[in-house]
Amino acid sequence: MATISPVPKLQFFDQNGDPLAGGKVYTYEAGTTNLRTTYTTAAETTPNTNPITLDASGQADIFLQAGLGYKFLLQNALLTEIWTVDNVTAAGTMSLQNASAVAITGGTMSGVTITGGSFAGNALNVTGVVALANGGTGSTTAAAARTALGAAAAGANTDITSVAASTTINGHTIGYLNIPPNVKTGAHVVAVADAGHCIDITTGGVTIPANATLALAIGFTFSVYNNSGSSQTIAITTDTMRLAGTSTVGTRTLAQRGWATARKVAATEWVITGAGLT
Repeated sequence: MATISPVPKLQFFDQNGDPLAGGKVYTYEAGTTNLRTTYTTAAETTPNTNPITLDASGQADIFLQAGLGYKFLLQNALLTEIWTVDNVTAAGTMSLQNASAVAITGGTMSGVTITGGSFAGNALNVTGVVALANGGTGSTTAAAARTALGAAAAGANTDITSVAASTTINGHTIGYLNIPPNVKTGAHVVAVADAGHCIDITTGGVTIPANATLALAIGFTFSVYNNSGSSQTIAITTDTMRLAGTSTVGTRTLAQRGWATARKVAATEWVITGAGLT
């Protein structure tokens, strides 16, 4: 696609519109009086003098460093100022700029090919397909991305072939290898944290809250160990607790050093069994 040509050679004029023969062009860092270099060619191998002396036609070859800001001061041959223009920036082309000199904000870029270089920041607004070699999967669907990464779908991870006995999740060993204790020295109401635990109690008894108060999941299971020399009660509030293997329901008594396990089998129904439980 063709584009308009940039000005191939700069020409300057006096107040009457005549070519400024022998005029002077000073170039500074934008907003300062610090001299900033320009060049005679795009290769940036030969710097201009500063000031630049214009030829008989008021012309000069002035190439700016891409991405930098300049201030121009123009004088005639008698060193009388004609004008000053600040914040002159050479955008250049992407191929002439490096990563530290390019800032792209907003807008849409299309049909851009980037070769080499590196980027800092994030890619929250990147759309399209990014090749795996460039940090993406080169895929447009989750299934294709998993294939590219060699990953399994959720719930079907074949990469895990074994788990060490010492592996823990949330501080507890994986699997049914032990029953962590919840030691209580006073009356205790069963809570979510008691799931899969043994309530070691010495006094005050244990109460299972009504489903309307705390809707524990069906299958919720906990144990009670009476770590005392006297009986302890395991009570139920408005719901039903059945003694396993019988038609008996309601609060149960756990003898000294007795052990019992309770499991929720329906929204408002529990079953309990154990040694020393009546």
